[in-house]
Amino acid sequence: MAYNHGREDRKWRIWKEAEEKILRECGVDEAATPQIRTDDRADFNSNRRFYRWASDFGEYLEGMVDREKQAEVKSVSDLLDEIENETLYLGKR
Repeated sequence: MAYNHGREDRKWRIWKEAEEKILRECGVDEAATPQIRTDDRADFNSNRRFYRWASDFGEYLEGMVDREKQAEVKSVSDLLDEIENETLYLGKR
């Protein structure tokens, strides 16, 4: 499944608002809140870059599998025809 930045951003904002509400209730200094938000946003962006890359890479691999020719092996001869390594094919050690 592709990475959806908009959905993840909304989830992050909802989480951040809930966290900031808890910080206020616990008496955390309001001056610290913007720095915490900035640090958390940097962490979110770092994760976003990774998950977007991982999603793109996963889609690439899925595409490779789709393009890969899948031979149907019905006999020993068919199996031997699929061996690309000559040493393996000849049974040498």
